Amino acid sequence: MKKKFWGIITAIMLMILATACSNQTKKTATKSDTEQEQTTYYQDLSKSDRENLDFTFKAVEDDSTSSSDTSYIIDMTMKNNSTKDIKLILSKFFMLNPYDENAKVTSSKKDTVTLKAGQKKTVKQIFENVSKDVIDGQGAYYYLNKSYRLAYIYNSTSDKGAKSNNLNSSVAKKFNKKQAVDSDEPSTTDESTTTDTSTETDNSSQQSNTQNSSASANIINTPSQAVALFKHMWGMEARDDFVANPVSGGFYVQSTSGQEADSYLAATIHYDGSVEYSDGKQDSYSTISQPLNTDISDGKPFNPSNY
Repeated sequence: MKKKFWGIITAIMLMILATACSNQTKKTATKSDTEQEQTTYYQDLSKSDRENLDFTFKAVEDDSTSSSDTSYIIDMTMKNNSTKDIKLILSKFFMLNPYDENAKVTSSKKDTVTLKAGQKKTVKQIFENVSKDVIDGQGAYYYLNKSYRLAYIYNSTSDKGAKSNNLNSSVAKKFNKKQAVDSDEPSTTDESTTTDTSTETDNSSQQSNTQNSSASANIINTPSQAVALFKHMWGMEARDDFVANPVSGGFYVQSTSGQEADSYLAATIHYDGSVEYSDGKQDSYSTISQPLNTDISDGKPFNPSNY
């Protein structure tokens, strides 16, 4: 009788244990499925969710390469401020100047990373052998395609690097404005199959004179003249860390020192010699070309023909 009783008790215990294990397995599987559903690829996020992911790109000069040209490596730091786990494929990151698609740099990494909610992660050397022209030029960092712009390349060499919030910076936006298109190219016509060489010569001469007249009407015609005028108005002729890039109506001049203290040293020098500062204020050529105090300059008015 006792044996039968203990047999029944043992059977009941085994049934309870089996049921508990089964329930635990189901809970584990359900939890795993839920975690998988909560991990979202970056491109599948809504725009508001993507804005909760901050990117920082920090460029560092690389002297270890055999090339005589200056090149850079770029580290990327990501901070997930959302409540979702986000998955990114590192090979899908790239740098691009949208006005010059030959100036494209692709990622050197191939891994897939998951950035958990609230997590911060740094990927070392996601870009390698990046030329100085790319670092100092227009363009941005992207993921997957041009619909997912992460940050402008502008100021990547600074101590803090290029951050996602520079997409809202008026200075960075102005620097990345599309260059002016030359509209002085001659038009062609198929109105006649017969060519009058004398007329063609006269038209060519007239067009050439018009172009030369337009160029001579400008005070600033080259990047070197824009940089020289910019340095003159600040009394910084001895510095050599300024670059000028063509933008609509002139040249955008900025410091490449990477120092936070130099972030204000940026302005647009127009073809007529006037200057437009990052806050929108302007000064005329007659104002900024005047000689400065001899203790910070050569004491002479600016002369563009010297550059």
